[in-house]
Amino acid sequence: MYYIVGLGNPGEKYQNTRHNIGWMVLDILVSGAGLPPAVLSAQYSGKVSAGQLEQQDVMVLYPDTFMNNSGRAVKKLVPSVETDHLVVLHDDVDLPLGQVRVSFGRGSGGHNGIASIIDKLNTKDFVRVRIGIGKSGFWPWQQGTIKRPGGGGILERFVLGGFGKREQNALKEAKESACAAIAMIVTEGHTVAMNKFN
Repeated sequence: MYYIVGLGNPGEKYQNTRHNIGWMVLDILVSGAGLPPAVLSAQYSGKVSAGQLEQQDVMVLYPDTFMNNSGRAVKKLVPSVETDHLVVLHDDVDLPLGQVRVSFGRGSGGHNGIASIIDKLNTKDFVRVRIGIGKSGFWPWQQGTIKRPGGGGILERFVLGGFGKREQNALKEAKESACAAIAMIVTEGHTVAMNKFN
């Protein structure tokens, strides 16, 4: 069984924000794999769907605990002996929009949702699909160079902001790449996916 968790914040206010790109990818994954629509579950503190992806059993979770408390919901979902089968999808402000990276056993990188999961599971040994939301420089020679927003309120406003019209193609590409990465993780393992996407 694989446990696929998209990080985000509940509520219409946050629905299309950069911070919710994990949920956006889950939406595509669930519908593309023909999984049943996710339903609210008090047991798992979020919306849950279950079925098969690429002939592998999966459970999918959209935590409704808000980003900074994501670990509370994940701990309810994932048995302690199966954390290596946990796949967490989340935004990464240090990657340009459109880029996807797969990692395993890393620290939080300053992401509060990941920090919460590490804290509650008491391990870093799970798979992450990091989806870039960062802005590249405007000029051609700046492409791929991330202009990271400052800390505090500036960074918070950025991740809780939406995507612009010019970013829609890169956003679509990011969602498709993330779904492909997840499919590869559940069929061939995270090491193969890391070699392909990193």
